[in-house]
Amino acid sequence: MFYLALIGLLAILILLLVNYDILFQYGKTQNLPAIKMYRRFLFAVLAYYISDTLWGVFSELNLFNLLFANVVIYYIVMAAGILTWTRYVVTYLGEEHKFGKFLLWTGRIFFVVITLASLASISTPVLFWFDDAGEYHACPARYAQLIFQIVLFLLTTAYTFSAMLRLEGTIKKRHRTICFFGLVIAVALILQLEFLFIPMYTIGYMLGTCLLHTFVISERVEEYRRASLESLRREKEAAEQASQGKSEFLSNMSHEIRTPINAVLGMNELILRECEDENILSYAENVRSSGNTLLGLINDILDFSKIEAGKIDIIPVDYDLSSTLNDMVVMIHNRADDKGLAFNVIFDSNIPKQLFGDEVRIKQVITNILTNAVKYTETGSVTFSVGFDRCEDDPDCIILHVKVKDTGIGIKPEDMEKLFSKFERIEEKRNRNIEGTGLGMTITKNLLDMMGSYLQVESTYGVGSTFFFDLRQKVVNWEPLGDYRTSVNVLLKEHKKYKEKFTAPDANVLVVDDNSMNLTVFKSLLKRTKIKIDTADSGDEALQMTKSKMYDMIFLDHMMPGKDGIETLHEIKEQAEGLNDCTVSVCLTANAVSGAREQYIAAGFDNYLTKPIHPSKLEDMLMAYLPGDKLIISGEDDVDTDDEDEQDNVPESLAPLVGLEWIDLSKGIKNSGDAESYLSLLKILYESIDEESSVLDGFYKDSNLNDYTIQVHAMKSSVRLIGASSMADEAQLLENAGKDGDEDYINQHHEGFISAYKSLKEPLSQVFAEENVEDETENNVEDDMPEADAELMDTVYEEVKASAEANDAESIEAVFAEIEGYRIPDSDAELCQKIRSAAENSDFEAILTLLSDR
Repeated sequence: MFYLALIGLLAILILLLVNYDILFQYGKTQNLPAIKMYRRFLFAVLAYYISDTLWGVFSELNLFNLLFANVVIYYIVMAAGILTWTRYVVTYLGEEHKFGKFLLWTGRIFFVVITLASLASISTPVLFWFDDAGEYHACPARYAQLIFQIVLFLLTTAYTFSAMLRLEGTIKKRHRTICFFGLVIAVALILQLEFLFIPMYTIGYMLGTCLLHTFVISERVEEYRRASLESLRREKEAAEQASQGKSEFLSNMSHEIRTPINAVLGMNELILRECEDENILSYAENVRSSGNTLLGLINDILDFSKIEAGKIDIIPVDYDLSSTLNDMVVMIHNRADDKGLAFNVIFDSNIPKQLFGDEVRIKQVITNILTNAVKYTETGSVTFSVGFDRCEDDPDCIILHVKVKDTGIGIKPEDMEKLFSKFERIEEKRNRNIEGTGLGMTITKNLLDMMGSYLQVESTYGVGSTFFFDLRQKVVNWEPLGDYRTSVNVLLKEHKKYKEKFTAPDANVLVVDDNSMNLTVFKSLLKRTKIKIDTADSGDEALQMTKSKMYDMIFLDHMMPGKDGIETLHEIKEQAEGLNDCTVSVCLTANAVSGAREQYIAAGFDNYLTKPIHPSKLEDMLMAYLPGDKLIISGEDDVDTDDEDEQDNVPESLAPLVGLEWIDLSKGIKNSGDAESYLSLLKILYESIDEESSVLDGFYKDSNLNDYTIQVHAMKSSVRLIGASSMADEAQLLENAGKDGDEDYINQHHEGFISAYKSLKEPLSQVFAEENVEDETENNVEDDMPEADAELMDTVYEEVKASAEANDAESIEAVFAEIEGYRIPDSDAELCQKIRSAAENSDFEAILTLLSDR
């Protein structure tokens, strides 16, 4: 019987070699359908092989007691093989079928019956027995068992064959292999009936499992591998799309945040240029300082590539420590006052005043620490201390000692590690009402690391915390700080009146922006340079203007409805006339993310300016690109006496708006810089109410969600600028809904917003009542004129057509001048207006088209 052992060992070896991946690398294939059940089947077959091998060993060595126990196990694992095979086949086919359920229950019953019969054979011959000589004998039930096994394998074969008939391709081949496996085992069992002591069953399993692994399992594993790679590819694409989405979100957020700052800082710059009052200058300096600090933070937080790559540059510059300290005290003092906290300031008056370092980063670090101290302190005080020591190794450097001490909640020792963890909040449940994302301290730590320092913390839970760091700074001027407030006041008193860097009365510049407020700010910033500035509120209008006039520079807003700035630039360069194909072009954008410059240069722009536009950078760019023969550089000693005696008196025309709830006049005037500028902005809004409402309503009716969002965004900026905050908030909600695709919200609130927006016209009409009267007078005079008859209009159109064919714009204007004594009929008024507009832009093709369509 030793040959049984050899065949069994061979079967074990082949099974382990062929099915190694399924038996011992299950983690790589565990998601394959039915693979779990097939693995159980293999272990059942392996157990059967082992018991078959031991049968030969024990029989050869006459270990009859062990042989008897092994035979009991032999029959049980044989039944387990049948059970796991039927379950594998049904699970693999994956069909909810009555016959499949029958097979499952038959396999279970067979396993239970054979297991009980095997155990019963220990005391009573049921399946087998051994005589006194130790020879094995099979009982009749043993033959019944083999016949039942044959039937079960044939049934699984028939079940698979039935499913195979409905399939094509690779799956059909796999089903065929499973059918063949069932037949092989059934034939082996039939032979086993005839030759009880020849391991036909074992040999059948050897052949069958090799077939299954080669033609079913291996193919499924390869498919699974390819599917995994495809899944990884899709996940990578999804991650890249998410990354792109994040980048676009940051770009949009940059635009949203920087657009209102553009108006604030632009108007504030006009205050600094034109105001003489020291108190107002003080306020305006704080606005500029805080606004620039905010812009510095936005530039880095919203710079997606820098955040992803961890590349935030340290840029040292000369700075005035008194101004830096004042900015931080001003920013934090109000927060502390609002919470009833004492804000103590202890600055060493001997600290050198003029230092060299990254002022923006230093302010960001200290502001983060101070803000946290105020947030986590409910009672008591926050103390801000700054001292210094001279550097022993460098006489031109000092070590700044910065310390912030609070009487807040303190930090538990076990929570110290969370302090510098991204997005983690200490004692989240206790501090759930405190604002913030938990990034502040992480950013602070990283910035100090980059500046060669590190943040230290001492804290007692329930008593308070002290945050401190030492920072090396180079000294520019050893003049002592003294009283920092006095130094700031001296700076304000020495505030130099704005003086333009140059004038260029012969230069022609075109500015294109869909927001009229931005156009107003742009023109106001350059009004003293005497540059001739043309404005357009759309790409199409700019294209008409560039056809007939050559410009020295063109400034194009990037995000505009219809044609954006890039599309407009490309069409300008492709115009047949070619007047501006080589004109210097600059992109105006609120997109401050990394790579923006490369994007705009690649699109064909010569340079770009970020919003809000910095006046000095704007003038520097104009000086760099305008023709040298058109620039008149201003001397430092030039005295500008223009408008020195101007006073910002509030005009009486604003009286109709006083006391109205929907508008805050003081806020509007502050936003605009002065009452005169405010009136200009009010007039722009007043004259555009009907048109803006109509445009928004058109987008709403056309379900054009994208342009609707852009339009309501522009309307929001306009009403917020004039001080209509509540209406701006309503527009913001509509804009948010547009971005989120929330059409239900827009449907519910659009009509109400349009109605409220149109209602602004009546009170504003009272502000401009005198101008309205003049317009009505002109209309009345026109009404008294004789109406041009059809014959006269036909003559006009013929002369216009002849002039257009001759490309003679002056003759066209002369034709209309000849009929100024006549009132144009209503049916012809719009056409005449379009013809005159086209003539102004020398668009003769458009004139001929209009006349041919008449």
